Amino acid sequence: MKFFALWKALSLAALASAICAVPNYANSTDSSLNTTSSGIAIANLDQQIAQLRDELGVEELLLVRSRFLGDYDSLDRASSLAEGRFATSGELLLRARTRSAVHRFADALEDIQAAERAGARLDEVVALRASILVATGRAAETTPLLEERLARHPGYASRAALAGGYAAVGRLADADRLYVEALADLDTTLPFPYAWIYFARGVMWAEQGGDQARAEAMYKQALTYVPEFVTANIHLAELEVARGDTKSAIGRLERVIQSTNEPEALALLGVLHTRTRDATRGVSEIAQARRRYEWLLDRHLLAFADHAAEFYLGPGADPERAWVLAQQNLANRQTDRAAALAIKAAEASGRYREAHDLLEKYPDSVKSVQVRIWGR
Repeated sequence: MKFFALWKALSLAALASAICAVPNYANSTDSSLNTTSSGIAIANLDQQIAQLRDELGVEELLLVRSRFLGDYDSLDRASSLAEGRFATSGELLLRARTRSAVHRFADALEDIQAAERAGARLDEVVALRASILVATGRAAETTPLLEERLARHPGYASRAALAGGYAAVGRLADADRLYVEALADLDTTLPFPYAWIYFARGVMWAEQGGDQARAEAMYKQALTYVPEFVTANIHLAELEVARGDTKSAIGRLERVIQSTNEPEALALLGVLHTRTRDATRGVSEIAQARRRYEWLLDRHLLAFADHAAEFYLGPGADPERAWVLAQQNLANRQTDRAAALAIKAAEASGRYREAHDLLEKYPDSVKSVQVRIWGR
């Protein structure tokens, strides 16, 4: 049961962290730590999933598999199982986590409220509710609660959760310090929590801090722990493309699509093959990405609306579709990033009045975050 408890802690911390030149990018923790190889850790995860079958709690493990390996069948299964279990406070909180994973944030908050009425303790709901508020653009109102939680229960999960809150309100240096402290708090040979923290730092520095070199170092560090980490590979490939290392990016993305039909990897690979005079292959990969996005949108619209909108603003070449998806994404979570994406989609589809209105409503959105749109 200790192994399962570690997976559960990892899942909660990852939800909570849903989401400057420094000489030592890796700071206090590096890949020399004696963690289990990712291949063995993934095999152990799969064994746990097989043993639990459809028992309560397998959803947590399926979410971890989905998060790191781009396994959206696992995401489907976790969501389906959780939807049928809501008799107890524990089941309601588990359903809230799966609903949050597919970005059904309003439904997840309702589940948390129901769990509280059913007797859930405050310490069971604080981090989960905070992660949702951070994800929906309400980080400022939950940061004090996260600070209080850290003071009462210092550790990996509470530091990672507060780091995510600080990052969301632009306190990047404070967030990075807490991420480093969270790494130091870890007492496990599992590679996944280390990889997740480095990835979160990379996203923060790339999309908010504008420090691509630092972000690249963080993504590379994440991949020393979990080389199979799909999203980290995609983000790193984008940075490699930006600095002109197309060959490395293509090799990285080709390895990704050998194990998953991740549409973001397919689309970027298609763009790169088109640029390197393999247009037939590139067009085919972009078409595959389009079909995959639509398949995913049909199942979990809110979970993929933002990335699909980016795709349709770029290689998908359908600004009208991007505008619809960006609006749906913004209605679901009023973050600066969601607003910046909607503004770009409005401009691309010729809706300049809407773009102007959105910019007035979210004046800091465009300058505070960098929307990842490529292929144009």
